[in-house]
Amino acid sequence: MSSDEVLTLFGEPEKISVAVCGKPPDQWTCTTWGYGKYPLYRASFTFNGEHDSLKLNNFNVDRE
Repeated sequence: MSSDEVLTLFGEPEKISVAVCGKPPDQWTCTTWGYGKYPLYRASFTFNGEHDSLKLNNFNVDRE
């Protein structure tokens, strides 16, 4: 799933963070989008790839 598809389903995220994921030598830059109010995000999506071509790597959606 691409970041554009997540935007279509959930809209703009409330928080965006960038980190280094993985362990050496297999590290990559990952971007996480958070939806909801900190610290109780109702959804988070972690992507890999460059800014203009993010691909979903992991997600968590909490339903009430």
